[in-house]
Amino acid sequence: MAWLSIRLCLPAARIETLSDLLLQLGAASVAVCDAGDAPVLEPAPGEMPLWPRAELEALFPLDVDVAAVRSQLRDEIGDVRDGGLDVRFVEDADWSHTWRNYAIEHRFGDRLWVLPRDARPPGGETAVLRIDPGLAFGTGGHATTALCLEWLARQRIEGWSVVDYGAGSGILGIAALLLGASRVLAVDHDPQACLATRANATYNGIATERITIIAPDALETTPHDLVLANILAGPLVSLAPVLKQLVKPGGVLVLSGMLAHQLASVTAHYPDFRFEPPHVRDDWVMVQGIRARG
Repeated sequence: MAWLSIRLCLPAARIETLSDLLLQLGAASVAVCDAGDAPVLEPAPGEMPLWPRAELEALFPLDVDVAAVRSQLRDEIGDVRDGGLDVRFVEDADWSHTWRNYAIEHRFGDRLWVLPRDARPPGGETAVLRIDPGLAFGTGGHATTALCLEWLARQRIEGWSVVDYGAGSGILGIAALLLGASRVLAVDHDPQACLATRANATYNGIATERITIIAPDALETTPHDLVLANILAGPLVSLAPVLKQLVKPGGVLVLSGMLAHQLASVTAHYPDFRFEPPHVRDDWVMVQGIRARG
């Protein structure tokens, strides 16, 4: 399968804003390169690129409306000349194998390691999750994912029923299962993400009866103990009616993928939840809410 690659150069200070916009416009992935073309697919926790100028490369499905993307970018950063916006076709291998050159090991609390598939396992009794994102988002390095994994590593979720909404590579749902959850419902509209989740679950020894992988249109709003939604602020707002119904009274909702200034506007759409103080990293926010009983 081929993808449409859209590249543009900009000051490094604009990376977060433009990455967010490109994902909202339908990009399947966004990579950051410096002048030497060294991609940072997901910076390590606490790290941000500091190059004076950076290059963003976004991969879109072939049917993307390039004119509409160009118009949105022009509204955000001004005139986008042909020389500053490079559009080309790429194959899957251009992205899906490159990430391994930059993947690093992540430890979350004292209970969970996230490793590339071929990494040597650490010693000790911690849960080990091996991940290969394919073309789906999620290796544990991005701030939004890391915040959720750190939260999971601190919880006791033995026997819980969990929804991973916007599953991507399946990393959050699989981590929940390795940490004791009884079953996971992984939801994603992208067929590539569903394939990646299934492959990663199999590789980590997750029995098929413990994880169900579906598209949103097949979702039934049965209440669960925990709902994890690591998606952007816009979808967190538009999906609020669905996500609220997925949490049982007294259950937990974890929202991530929003920026700090978006927190209040997002949580305002969840009036039946009591939210704890947020966790913030690189201006990204994760917040935990408890649904009111009765």
